[in-house]
Amino acid sequence: MKKFSALLLFLLVLLLPAAVLPASPGLYSAEVPVTDPSPEARKASIREAFEKVLIKASGYRRLKGRKGMKTLLKHAEDYVQQFRYRNEVSDAGDEPGKRLMWVAFEKSAIKEALQQLGLSVWDKGRPEVLLWLAQEKGGKRALLDPERDVKVVQAVKNAAQQRGLPLLLPIMDLEDQTALRVSDVWTVNRDGVEAASARYGDQLVLLGRLRKSGKQWKAKWTLLLPDRQQDFSSSAGTEEAALGGGIDKVMDWLTVQFVPRSDAGEAGTVMLRFLGVGGLSDYARLMQLLDSLDVISEYAIEESTGDQLLIRAKVRGGKEILTQRLSLENTLAPVASIPDDESLTPDSLELTYQLR
Repeated sequence: MKKFSALLLFLLVLLLPAAVLPASPGLYSAEVPVTDPSPEARKASIREAFEKVLIKASGYRRLKGRKGMKTLLKHAEDYVQQFRYRNEVSDAGDEPGKRLMWVAFEKSAIKEALQQLGLSVWDKGRPEVLLWLAQEKGGKRALLDPERDVKVVQAVKNAAQQRGLPLLLPIMDLEDQTALRVSDVWTVNRDGVEAASARYGDQLVLLGRLRKSGKQWKAKWTLLLPDRQQDFSSSAGTEEAALGGGIDKVMDWLTVQFVPRSDAGEAGTVMLRFLGVGGLSDYARLMQLLDSLDVISEYAIEESTGDQLLIRAKVRGGKEILTQRLSLENTLAPVASIPDDESLTPDSLELTYQLR
């Protein structure tokens, strides 16, 4: 087995395309309503914006009861980088809409604030989620159309923005309409959904089914994972609230899978072997994946032979959270058996994956 030389690694990095990671929507800023420009109203709005940013940046929604949260909110103004006002466009036309205040906070200050709460910033590697949404109205079911269902689209986008979830909506052109039927979403026809989703890349796929039952709007959600699916449900008195509740539950679940607590202890070493790494494009995909993982604080290529690559990684939260995180990757398949390797002790190679 040969060592992966520093020169070869340097040349390889130069040849690889730049990593394109899903954008995290405005993690360190928020826009909130403000009653007037008085100091008292401004302070209240800054506190509200600060809480929204802490939720968005950490991924955790329920912060009010955490020790230290009240103190942080009292001093929210100390974390402000900049703010500005604007008037929302009114549906009435000439009449001014409600007054809004946009507030941006220092990234380092948010990181420090979350550490006081026992949390950490989730600032990279948030999974991009493709949402196929079906609605039932008047006994008829139809897929979400961005041009026709403007109100619903905006509600979904707002909910994703508030939680920092990179959300992708299908464009619903002729290709989408031909590739996917509403029944595929309603019955969770995985083969049909995955075939229609292929044009959008390797992101997670979320299915939503929304209908009105009495005075309540109810939604069922299914997150498609490489080897399983995760189901959620939400309900509320309005479409917007039901949709927002579903996005919240999806993001809550993803946070548990992706984010190690800041009190998880020192990063532990995990050895990873990747099989099927056959060329520069495979190296590029693998490096982009490793760079996107917040749970990995650092990694090094230990050895390379044939189409196999051995990685030594420092992992915050340990092997378990890394295993959970990698189980969400469509491009990786876990391998139970480990190839014989005289240079490794029997228990030193912890995780093995086949690159698809």
